[in-house]
Amino acid sequence: MSETTKKLEMIKQQIEAAAELDAKHITEDAEKRAKAMIDEENARIEKEQGSALLSKLSRMESAERKRVSESRYAADRKVLLHRNALVDGLFDDIKTELAAFAASDKYKAHLAKCAECADSEEKITSDVTVYCRKSDLSAAEDAMKKYGANVAADRNITLGGLIFKYPEKGIFIDLTLDTAFENERSAFAARSEMQL
Repeated sequence: MSETTKKLEMIKQQIEAAAELDAKHITEDAEKRAKAMIDEENARIEKEQGSALLSKLSRMESAERKRVSESRYAADRKVLLHRNALVDGLFDDIKTELAAFAASDKYKAHLAKCAECADSEEKITSDVTVYCRKSDLSAAEDAMKKYGANVAADRNITLGGLIFKYPEKGIFIDLTLDTAFENERSAFAARSEMQL
């Protein structure tokens, strides 16, 4: 498990714990206030007699249940918006870290590992075209020298990494940071959905 994945998992757990705790506190507060209001109203009504008062109590309980429901909905929405803001911030930080990695000395070695990984899945030959960011053309060409593959720029790759296209075999291997980032973000969003 990479360091970034470990950090991501740890931050995800912290976000989920904080969001669930916030939701729990907000819901408990609303329920306590509702119960206190209902108890207060019940005590007052017990002192009075008559069907008009019982009817009023029923209407008030209904209105209070509605208010509690609306408060719970508002609290859930607030927690969800807060969680989304935290997730957006987290993934902005990860994107910044990926940009720093792509600018570091370790990035060339990463491209070479991408080539080895693709070659282990499907042998790279001179028929293969490898796509990278325009700024990575030189580094990608260095990584592809021993395979003899063609290297071209792809404007859709913004974070880095390589895409290997085997046109004769109809094979496509995407080892870009862009795809890994989006897959992780989607998986994180799917795992962190909270039912309130």
